[in-house]
Amino acid sequence: MLLGEAESHRALHHPYLKALSEGTLPDPLGALRRFTAEYAVYTKSFQNYLLLCMSKLEAQEHRSILLENLCEESGMVEEDELAELAQMGIQPEWVQGVPHPEMFAHFRKAIGADDVRDTGEIAQDWKELFIAQLTQAGPAEALGALGLGTESIVKHFYRPLIQAIRNHTDLSRRDYVFFELHAELDDEHGELMLNIASELMEDDPANCGAMRRGMNKALGLRSLFCDRMLEMELNR
Repeated sequence: MLLGEAESHRALHHPYLKALSEGTLPDPLGALRRFTAEYAVYTKSFQNYLLLCMSKLEAQEHRSILLENLCEESGMVEEDELAELAQMGIQPEWVQGVPHPEMFAHFRKAIGADDVRDTGEIAQDWKELFIAQLTQAGPAEALGALGLGTESIVKHFYRPLIQAIRNHTDLSRRDYVFFELHAELDDEHGELMLNIASELMEDDPANCGAMRRGMNKALGLRSLFCDRMLEMELNR
């Protein structure tokens, strides 16, 4: 029920994402470059988000699940996942042993966003507000924010971006593998976090409300980011 609610949220069906995908903004390639420079500010702190959420969980087995995710952020991909990615045309050497910040930096360079200011206040505000949310949250709310409100929905956020890159750039798949990788693997991470969520709700039904709260706050911040990015593009 909560996952369906998350997937229907405006953050994942935002007119900004649609405009990027369809190339209807005044400068489609420039808009992608500006998105890349801004998003770098948010995504480079993802390991911190994981660590904050881990610190809230009481059960070691639950923390271990997030630790696996943290290891993958450092470039460690399981053999079965590599085989699955290979079937999709993603070569193991593109991802194995490549830390995700490095992977995103490669994309940023390839799309020509190196010289775009990377300390934009839009993504900086998103990052700081999300860190504040996770810092203040209890276990269920933190899991709702990072699991249901982030990992479980990222494929829906990335699909229009992948389409935009394919439509409006000449980048190779290796150049933008960061997005395809996360669209696939984060789905599995989301399922594992949903399992933790189910156990927390079995322990205390009140945790359902806390998870919904965390999920909606996280999605609200993502939607606000898109609102501000769209406004910036339309007012250039």
